[in-house]
Amino acid sequence: MTAMTLAIDIIKDEHKSMGAVLKGLQAHLEAVREGRDKPDYPLFQAMFDYIETIPDRVHHPKEDETLFRLLRLRTQEADVILDELEGQHQVCANLLASVRRAMGAGRESGDLTAFARSLDAYAEFLWEHMRKEEEIVLPLAERHLTSQDWEAIQAAFQANRSQAW
Repeated sequence: MTAMTLAIDIIKDEHKSMGAVLKGLQAHLEAVREGRDKPDYPLFQAMFDYIETIPDRVHHPKEDETLFRLLRLRTQEADVILDELEGQHQVCANLLASVRRAMGAGRESGDLTAFARSLDAYAEFLWEHMRKEEEIVLPLAERHLTSQDWEAIQAAFQANRSQAW
């Protein structure tokens, strides 16, 4: 397997993992709101900690520092989408802060409506963000990056796998 294939697989794997945890959190929250389950706040917290840690502290910095930086060095064709996605990385952090506040308020009040609404908004935003990365950025990267670029990207993302969250 080439460094490019390994790097792309890791990036897509991380996207899938983030999406799966988000869906799990949404499903549990929906079950609670429908009365099919009792709120498990330690579970909410653990899932939220993962969602907060992996995208904003592990995944996005690697994209910005390696994939996006190297792609900018090789082509200007990606500049507009990379500017958008880098800006969205900050928006993700802001949306997560809103989700955290809504989760805390819902725990205190027992009304999880705002928590569900803010979580859904974050999830839709993140899925669209990841779609753009996979359908626009990765194909551009495949066309423009060198094998040495891919080795650096693969090494950076491989390091994510050994970090405990």
